[in-house]
Amino acid sequence: MWGGGGNWQREHKTLAFQERNDPVKLDTHRHRYPYAIVWTPIPPITWFLPFVGHMGVCDSRGVILDFTGAIGVDDLAFGRPTRYIVLCPKYIRRKEAVSMLSLDRVGDGSGNEMPMDRRGSEEAGEPDDCDAAQDVMEDAEAWDLAVLTASKMFENRLHCMICGNDCHSHVAVALNLMHYRGFCWWNKVILAAWVFFCGKHRSWVAVCQTWAGFVVVCCLYLISRLVAGAEPSELG
Repeated sequence: MWGGGGNWQREHKTLAFQERNDPVKLDTHRHRYPYAIVWTPIPPITWFLPFVGHMGVCDSRGVILDFTGAIGVDDLAFGRPTRYIVLCPKYIRRKEAVSMLSLDRVGDGSGNEMPMDRRGSEEAGEPDDCDAAQDVMEDAEAWDLAVLTASKMFENRLHCMICGNDCHSHVAVALNLMHYRGFCWWNKVILAAWVFFCGKHRSWVAVCQTWAGFVVVCCLYLISRLVAGAEPSELG
């Protein structure tokens, strides 16, 4: 579902509670992609530009969050994921991530806000400071804090695919917040190229969903060129 304002936070918290005892693993049938970037085509744009599509980022339990002018939870716009890239939380730079995340605030799902660095420290009973948060922050928590902070930052932004904030920008900000692989200049171009060249297809059905439109457009173009080339010969 898509939620404006803080609604998405309540939806995410409710879903996390409902699935708290479920195993954390990649499950394409349930559309759970822990620590992953997911992608789906946007007809008919992807038919002509196959590197263009809609992107979302998943939390540590595999729940998808995406941006379309509002934040969607477990409901990827334009359809279920057809391609994905599983990332590794071990590549989060915790020191830089904690420093950056501590400057932001995210709701706790009840309408209240609390500093990002307090969420880990309070639950663990540690002092409220950046060093303590860094010590107690696990990989999953660091990942989730970055994803939720990016979603919080985008929840009221205007969506603009070409030159403004879009779904790719939402994912890029999440990766920048966690300093994934020590890199903090992730952007929509890098992510689009990464998924296009390295993204794994969910299934053979997903392969068809991703490429069928582009193949049909190419075939129609070739047929039209052949027909156009044959007409002068017939006239001659």
